[in-house]
Amino acid sequence: MDLPGYDYIVVYKDIHFGRPHIAGTLIRPESVLYELAKDKTFDEVSKAFYNQINLKQIKECIKYAIDVMKILKYYKKVKPKVPRRLKRKLGPTSYAFIDKENENNKYEPTIKNSNVKVVDVLNKLYEGKEISQVTEELSIPKEAVIESILYSASLIDDFHLSLSEFKDPASVVIESFNYIRKK
Repeated sequence: MDLPGYDYIVVYKDIHFGRPHIAGTLIRPESVLYELAKDKTFDEVSKAFYNQINLKQIKECIKYAIDVMKILKYYKKVKPKVPRRLKRKLGPTSYAFIDKENENNKYEPTIKNSNVKVVDVLNKLYEGKEISQVTEELSIPKEAVIESILYSASLIDDFHLSLSEFKDPASVVIESFNYIRKK
């Protein structure tokens, strides 16, 4: 099934337990972000997936991360409850550059000692800017950009794990994306 607002990311209840992936592949958006967080260019990310994905699909995975942050912030039906042990395996539990201490901005954190939000970093990447360009334009360290990507990929993991409590996760994904499209 098509995901509202996306050309390349789809969701089927029989694939990846109803979690979204790039059409024609089994590649999930968070996997693309984890590759990007290795300080790779968009071309290198594409090559890491044996050229099964292109720049437009990579950018759409970044857009997906931005939307997941909105869903987790506004859509109260989906609330991640990830056990700590599992959370540690999924990604970093502490961040040197991301200020997520304030519970009110958990899904909209900022880069420490700046006014730059994680979503600002993702928006620059979505525009097609490489990590080095984002670093320069936002005047933040490269490590902060990488942590922002990791943080957003971790939120996608949290979102996907929260879907396991629903009988039909694919329907919940579509419902949640329709909800934020209306906002």
